[in-house]
Amino acid sequence: MEKDVSDKIRGMMRRCSIRNIRDDGEVQTCSAEVAKGVWRDDIEIIQPFGFAAHVPEDGALGLLLALGGDEGDMVILPVANPSKRMGGLQPGEVGFYNAGGDRAVMTAGGNLDIKTGASVTVKTAQAVSIDGGAAVTIRATSGKLE
Repeated sequence: MEKDVSDKIRGMMRRCSIRNIRDDGEVQTCSAEVAKGVWRDDIEIIQPFGFAAHVPEDGALGLLLALGGDEGDMVILPVANPSKRMGGLQPGEVGFYNAGGDRAVMTAGGNLDIKTGASVTVKTAQAVSIDGGAAVTIRATSGKLE
């Protein structure tokens, strides 16, 4: 590939630092450092349907994409924050988590493991059904079960 073509393609995408995340409209936006000391504001953060996150800004990184090479039309692909990332997943597992350490993991063995420092609330307009197959165990460590 010729150098000028590769430079143009390379100029369309770059890693960036993120700050000033705003999550108060139809799209989430942020400020991004597009070059050392050069910041752009109101850049849309693309998020997959059915998933939303407001990433902690200390160490937030993104992949900036200038659509068609136009720096006036930039978006950021889903944001990461390596210092807050949940690790230790096994092959085939899927998890989601927050900065406080709460997490839910669908294990490769078919379990759903939920760990939280506070509480789990289930609200429904209809009914809740629990089918444990062989057994259902409900345990309250305080001795109080309501």
